[in-house]
Amino acid sequence: MTKIRSLFILVLVLLAGCQQELADLGSLSDQSQLKSANADKTVTYYGNVVRLGNGNVKTYYTESLSGTPVELGIILNEATLSSLPEQPTSITLPFHLKAGKTNFTHALIDWNPMGHEPAHVYDKPHFDFHFYFGFTDAQRLAIGPNDTVQFAHVPDSIFCPPMYWKIPGGVPQMGAHWVDLLAPEFNGGTFTKTFIFGSYDGRFIFYEPMITRDYLLTQPNETIEIRQPAAFQSEGWYPMKYSVRYINTNPKQYIISLTNLVYHEAYAE
Repeated sequence: MTKIRSLFILVLVLLAGCQQELADLGSLSDQSQLKSANADKTVTYYGNVVRLGNGNVKTYYTESLSGTPVELGIILNEATLSSLPEQPTSITLPFHLKAGKTNFTHALIDWNPMGHEPAHVYDKPHFDFHFYFGFTDAQRLAIGPNDTVQFAHVPDSIFCPPMYWKIPGGVPQMGAHWVDLLAPEFNGGTFTKTFIFGSYDGRFIFYEPMITRDYLLTQPNETIEIRQPAAFQSEGWYPMKYSVRYINTNPKQYIISLTNLVYHEAYAE
């Protein structure tokens, strides 16, 4: 208990994020629509491209030819990591309309060149990749700095993943953050990647892979299990795993995705 208590003290300071949003570069014409059926008989739809440094980022959504959701994620081309801004930067990315059936609405990327609190834990240069579900961009932007009641209102325990702990308070235009107490950074290891849940006013509203730039530069190809709650607050397609991949194509790309989507009905008391 002494160790857990010290962990709680360590993470009392909230994850920070700048709200400076970069301009949207517009649609990708044909590429933002249906792309192709691949060997696995899936089809991928892309969101708008947005500039980041000398590179660009976009969302994607993949489903089977019969319309069953498979995965969704964010793509960064390789040029992005070599030309990142020196200041904290936030980008909002919508998903293609086809992704609407999953209940995921949009993504928020936060680039933190100096990391953020707590010191010696998350103070490495890293990305926060937020995937919002059942919560629109307008609802997210309405989250205010004085929403202390809403930040403190936690979901019922049946909806909470095991061994996650909510950091006190919350972040405006983002939500409250739940950290993984089993993650290496809280157990004598070093932060390279971690998975965070987000809530607001009694609801879980986002999933967040948080990943260092140095880890991405190792060109990883890793898929990690997401610990699941006993029940879900709303119906939809929820990821069982998340993936961090480097794709050696032209252009070379980094892909952060929520995978193995499984349909769950809303919990009925």
